Amino acid sequence: MNHLILVAGGTGTRMHRSVAKQFLPLGGRPVIFHTLERFREALPDLHVVLVLHESLHATWEELVSQVPEMAVDAVVTGGAERFHSVRNGLDALPAGPGWVAVHDAVRPFVEVATIRRCFEAARKDGAAIPVVPVKDTIRRMDVAGNAPLDRATLRAVQTPQVFDVEALRRAYDVEYAPVFTDDASVWEAQGGKVELVEGDLHNLKITTPEDLLSAEAFLNLRGTT
Repeated sequence: MNHLILVAGGTGTRMHRSVAKQFLPLGGRPVIFHTLERFREALPDLHVVLVLHESLHATWEELVSQVPEMAVDAVVTGGAERFHSVRNGLDALPAGPGWVAVHDAVRPFVEVATIRRCFEAARKDGAAIPVVPVKDTIRRMDVAGNAPLDRATLRAVQTPQVFDVEALRRAYDVEYAPVFTDDASVWEAQGGKVELVEGDLHNLKITTPEDLLSAEAFLNLRGTT
């Protein structure tokens, strides 16, 4: 069985808006609707769990009442950190084997091909994450000073991150640690290996007002709403 945990546990304070970033209008529709549509196009049989801050459940219910086809299989409350939100999402999945993608709700432009690549690679290797080359020059800083890093050896990590669902449940059966910055880091801390697959540069994460402007510009460029 194929699953999706759509992580939208934050309230979007960095956007400086009264509306949470996953619900902001993008091309006249909430950002999260665009994201859901990409996944349902890629894998129509997905079982979807949405992780939301407790203050946003009523907003979601109102949106779905207006657009019923956007309903998901379960809505759960997010936790203090992303780690806790994902674990709550895992707890809401039905028991049994399968594959689960964990994706940021505010990445509405992920390509259908990227989603499918991640699932295919995970079925082969147990876990897969999309990555893209780093375009900027990166410098490492510490108490001794700073130095450039070879960007040819670096990759920026995106979502969806896809895993064997039963193994991911076991990986998350630990206490939270600050080093758990994404699902792959939790997986690897328990001895798992991840396969890197080609991501896409359109897979923008909307976290700031500037990101939303970029998203609107990209949507207009594509000529879709």
